[in-house]
Amino acid sequence: MGAAVVRNDQVLITGWNGVSATYQDCREAGCPRCIEGGQTGSGYDSCICIHAEQHAIASAAAKGISTAGATVYVNLRPCLSCLRMLASAGIDGIIFKENWTYTETLETYYKELAAKFSRFKPINEF
Repeated sequence: MGAAVVRNDQVLITGWNGVSATYQDCREAGCPRCIEGGQTGSGYDSCICIHAEQHAIASAAAKGISTAGATVYVNLRPCLSCLRMLASAGIDGIIFKENWTYTETLETYYKELAAKFSRFKPINEF
């Protein structure tokens, strides 16, 4: 999975799911979640991996690249944690390939937060 942060039709920075470039692999790096066979969507407090959106934002910060007013293109609709981080980084639009939803209560909160972005759409809605 990946993320590309774009502004004015120019890619500013990209990110990927997984450990930072300093590690070779989750299990080799000693990630407790991966070693114990953690399931998708759970156990992130014990995981050393980060989502593609988080990696892109962290890389932009490390390189002094502003993400304000940019759009992020991602494979999956961002999780709630990434959605909050994207908003904090000044990202204005989110375009994703595949949609998924939370439980009803959390989905209501998620949609309220997503509505603050000027563009929040699956790519097939363009």
